Amino acid sequence: MMSYIILGFLCVIPSSCLSILTDGETQNGTLRDESGDSKTDVFRQLLNQETLIRMSLVKNVHSLMKDMVEMKESMSTSNKRLHDAEKEISSLKNEVQLLKTENQKLKEEAVKFQEEFKTTDSRFDEIKGNFTMVSYSRDQYETHVNKKLEDFEKNTSTILNDIKIEVRYLSVTLLDLNKHTMELNMSIPDLIESKLTEYSAYLNRSVGDINQKLLTSKEYQEQLVYNLSALGNDQSSLMKIISDKMNNTITSIKADVEQSQKSQLKLSAAVSSLEVFRMNISLLNNCASKRSVSFTVGVTSSSSTWSGDILVFPHVVTNNGNGYNPSTGKFTAPTDGTYVFFVTVNSYSANTVYLDIVLNGSKKVRTMSHNTANYMTGTNMAVLQLYTGNSVWVSRYSGKSYYSRSVPITTFSGFLL
Repeated sequence: MMSYIILGFLCVIPSSCLSILTDGETQNGTLRDESGDSKTDVFRQLLNQETLIRMSLVKNVHSLMKDMVEMKESMSTSNKRLHDAEKEISSLKNEVQLLKTENQKLKEEAVKFQEEFKTTDSRFDEIKGNFTMVSYSRDQYETHVNKKLEDFEKNTSTILNDIKIEVRYLSVTLLDLNKHTMELNMSIPDLIESKLTEYSAYLNRSVGDINQKLLTSKEYQEQLVYNLSALGNDQSSLMKIISDKMNNTITSIKADVEQSQKSQLKLSAAVSSLEVFRMNISLLNNCASKRSVSFTVGVTSSSSTWSGDILVFPHVVTNNGNGYNPSTGKFTAPTDGTYVFFVTVNSYSANTVYLDIVLNGSKKVRTMSHNTANYMTGTNMAVLQLYTGNSVWVSRYSGKSYYSRSVPITTFSGFLL
């Protein structure tokens, strides 16, 4: 608009200037003098220069306006990117919150494991104390046996020393006997014979005594060998007793573990029985009076890469009748009847996603969130006849991703008519 005004102004100025030069009157060309023609040429040149200057100014104004339009478009694009970045930051905050929650759960489980490890450590300390006591008893027994061996060795060495003394005494006696015999050889033969007979008898008695003592020493050695053998048997018995105690302790620990496992199995069976009882009570209540069945669930965080099969909605808003399972994403009909299901999905940014409402594996209706624009919403509704035990869920047909917030945008709902 400004450019049209400037052009009109430029067109008006030359005509007005021309009218001033001619004074609004028509004059004959023959009457113009040369001075008037020269002034007219000067004015025309000035007007032409002014026109050129104004045209350049108009061009500059157009260029500035074009730059302003481009700047506005750039600001609009920047604002859009800023909005997308804010959405992405919000999504990341939700994911961080989920990670913090999961981390807290892991910490609680770690505390439980530490308590269990402390209980196990206390048991191992008890076992270690038992082993210490057994080892101490064994050391005491070995000390006692070693003391007995030392006493036996001392007694044996004393007896051997006594035998050596007696043998030496016997040797001296024999030397004296030989000397006396030589003296008798020089005396009367009868005396020699009587003395020889006497000394022979004495020698025989001495040899018998020596043999008896040697036999007694042999019996003592055999007794010593027997005692050593008995000591070895006692040590083997002690090792066997220690081994048996260790095996009994290990067996006792295994029995305790098996008893604990059996207790856990019994507890699980009791819980299962209670769950079956609860389900039976629920079925009886359903049979007695038809109750309300309805649910609304959603997701509270976004995902730009989700491409799974079943879309699970973990956030439960309403679940009357407990038909929806937030772990599997499936709704199981608690009673026969006509049900209404409604699904809403918002695609993430410029992604495309198609979702189906599925009954027992059969696809019924489909939503479409196309990529013709960012964050497109797809919705659909299905009225289905269900029987007790039939399952309904939301499945991905094609595409990927979904968008949501802490207050769910992508949701799944259903109710019994």
